[in-house]
Amino acid sequence: MLFNAETFRFVLAYSLLAFGLGFVSAGFVRLMGFGLLPHARALAAHSARIGQKALSDDITRIAQAASQLSESVNNLLRTSAGVGAFLIFIGILFLSASYSVMFVLPA
Repeated sequence: MLFNAETFRFVLAYSLLAFGLGFVSAGFVRLMGFGLLPHARALAAHSARIGQKALSDDITRIAQAASQLSESVNNLLRTSAGVGAFLIFIGILFLSASYSVMFVLPA
């Protein structure tokens, strides 16, 4: 027989370990903000345009645009941190499942 119970247990434990490490590392990358670089560049370009508009447009529209820009940056960072924390949580669940399959559950 190609797969017996012990081999299946090892394969399952190692695959759960790999998934867990992948999810935890993806969560840390997400929390560190490496995926936010394109969005940050776009927001920097918008803030530069707001500064240029300040010389020629009405001050109320500029204030609204600046508040909208700061609100969008705040939402972007909050969402990214939430996704990163969720990925880390799922990765820890995978790692704990791998540990329990390998060492806790009876053979």
